[in-house]
Amino acid sequence: MYPKYQKRNTPAFTAASYFALTAGLFLYCLGIYNADWQLNVKGYYLLCMFLITITSIVTQKVIRDNAEDKDMKIENPKHRMRNTPAFTGMAIVGLIIGFVMFFIGLFNAPFDLNVKGYYVAVMLLISYSSIGVQKVTRDNVEDKEILENQNLNG
Repeated sequence: MYPKYQKRNTPAFTAASYFALTAGLFLYCLGIYNADWQLNVKGYYLLCMFLITITSIVTQKVIRDNAEDKDMKIENPKHRMRNTPAFTGMAIVGLIIGFVMFFIGLFNAPFDLNVKGYYVAVMLLISYSSIGVQKVTRDNVEDKEILENQNLNG
């Protein structure tokens, strides 16, 4: 008999990850909505937010895929990698470009230091929590499949 499988994430951690991402996106958009900026400036900061959010998710996925694929390739040399080196590089470069755009814009903006700090803190929250959401979503799907297979075989 196999030992009972332990899920990797508690429902509380999953909920906290989604809450943190939702709160970060809401607070960032609220700050932009209430700012007395021209529409093109608001668009620039929204674009940075979307780019960083999406590339954080993709970069986390690619890095995890690559780590899992390397382990699988040791066991099965014919295992095909899920991501090409070009795609891995594009994901990482996209994330770097998003943060560089964001920090250049923020550095050159005529905002008070506390306003700049607000946007940096919220952007880091968005980036980190989007990685967490991608992780728990993937873990939970894999856990569900493992538990279903265990129930069918057990």
